[in-house]
Amino acid sequence: MAGTTSEAQPPACTRGRVCEPTVILAQLPVKGKATMTCHYCRVDCQRFGKHRNGLQRFRCNSCGKTFTEPHQQITRAEEFLREENGLLALRMICEGSSVRSASRITGLHHRTILQVIAVAGERCENLMAKHIRNVPVSDVQCDEIWGFVYKKRGNRHGGEENFAYIGDAWTWVAIERHTKLVLTYELGKRTVTCASQFMRKLAEATNPAQRFQLTTDGLAAYNYAVGNELEGRVDYAQLIKIYDQAPPEEARRYSPAHLAEAIPTPVYGDPDEKRICTSHVERQNLTMRMCMRRLTRLTNGFSKEWDGLKAALALHFAYYNFCRPHQTLKGATPAMAAGIAVRAYSLGELLAEAA
Repeated sequence: MAGTTSEAQPPACTRGRVCEPTVILAQLPVKGKATMTCHYCRVDCQRFGKHRNGLQRFRCNSCGKTFTEPHQQITRAEEFLREENGLLALRMICEGSSVRSASRITGLHHRTILQVIAVAGERCENLMAKHIRNVPVSDVQCDEIWGFVYKKRGNRHGGEENFAYIGDAWTWVAIERHTKLVLTYELGKRTVTCASQFMRKLAEATNPAQRFQLTTDGLAAYNYAVGNELEGRVDYAQLIKIYDQAPPEEARRYSPAHLAEAIPTPVYGDPDEKRICTSHVERQNLTMRMCMRRLTRLTNGFSKEWDGLKAALALHFAYYNFCRPHQTLKGATPAMAAGIAVRAYSLGELLAEAA
């Protein structure tokens, strides 16, 4: 109404409505302790004891509201990463045990172990991306290792042919020859798209100011990917392998084809023909087969889900780089040999660092 002065509405906490005040965290510049300010009254709150879980409680002197500092959301799987049984299960997984074996020994349910692997894999993936960047290298080898998810490609039926995450799963691996450091990896198909993504990761992991020699197998997808992502940074060569005539079905299932000839083929730059080799990355493939139950041939230990295989790969490579000493490196880890770490980490320390 004209000529009248409207009064300001009182704060919500004084209008008889039940509400939870929004908490604002701040840091005291002198003591460095956390304090809180009531959202409605805009006054500093006093400390009001401790919650039963150890968190600080506060009370607003104006409206009398009491509340607790924000809780840190910790999942059950993250709690197991701090317990001995959870770490023991992960160590068993890293050394080639199956999920069921780890479950029988640790007493944890197999679904719990799968959840722990998923959380640990996410942490390890972030840790690899953070610490393995701009690494000076001189000789890098790349290869792909085959696996499958849920079922083999030939056993798909119905609409399963349209699902990209059912069937073949190729892991692209790049390793530095001298330090044995796994620089990067990529889980996908054997296509140009995955090859390009893999080479993009390799470009980020290596020092752009240092030229290095790169050797791959004869997969045609590498030609475009290397030229597009690493042009001017590498001396690139392929090791073309020629195999004998395919053996009978029984022999093919249980033994690889016989290698007839390996032809070193320079592609870009000026690679040293004496260093055109993929033996080190192929030995890494053997390590993966032995230490990852999901990649062991002719067993029922394959991955049932794509994300599960991705998490297991991240866990394996982080453990391999930072925790596992190598005899060829005189007891050092690949991360130590590359100058990324100063000592070998335990699995618990690695996961705590990645948290």
